[in-house]
Amino acid sequence: MKNLDKTDRRVERTRSAIINAFKEMIIEKDFKQITIKELAERADINRKTFYLHYESMEEILFDLSIELSDQIFESLNDRDFFNPDCYDINILVECIDGIINSNYELTRKIISSDSYRFFSRNIRDLVKDSFIRKIRGKIKVNEYIMNLVSDYVASGFAKVLKDWFEDPGELSSRDISQLVSALIYNGIMGVLNYSLVIK
Repeated sequence: MKNLDKTDRRVERTRSAIINAFKEMIIEKDFKQITIKELAERADINRKTFYLHYESMEEILFDLSIELSDQIFESLNDRDFFNPDCYDINILVECIDGIINSNYELTRKIISSDSYRFFSRNIRDLVKDSFIRKIRGKIKVNEYIMNLVSDYVASGFAKVLKDWFEDPGELSSRDISQLVSALIYNGIMGVLNYSLVIK
């Protein structure tokens, strides 16, 4: 049993070394430019060891997407965001702001580069699902319209983040979080007004 624990810890350490090296390289270059040979050297392992843990670069990318999504979900869960009675979209914005600030350069590269669309997609899907969950049953509007509006809000959220990372201007991550939050709330008001018109 002790040997198994040591083996598990060793496996975990190696996988962490690979992921951490991958994160460093993401900041430096585009995904297509990262080779397994370079990654193995950066992680201080050989190619054979790499293939014991991962079959391809895409598999590491998938693991990274899971890790980043888990961070957001854990942060939201800690703040009781998934409670049906919680209606504060600011919590979502603040949690994403926290992820941004925890590793600004990595997040900037992942959100602004087309090679890492998975992260923007994950954020978009999370915003859409959260938006639908928060407004379902609270306003009288059919599912089709709710879906359209949720797509609009979520896509806008992801696009604003992407554009800001490409050119932040004078806005801080806090400023952009407050802006996005205001846009989402105005979107909700738009849904309320629209639902009154179509009754």
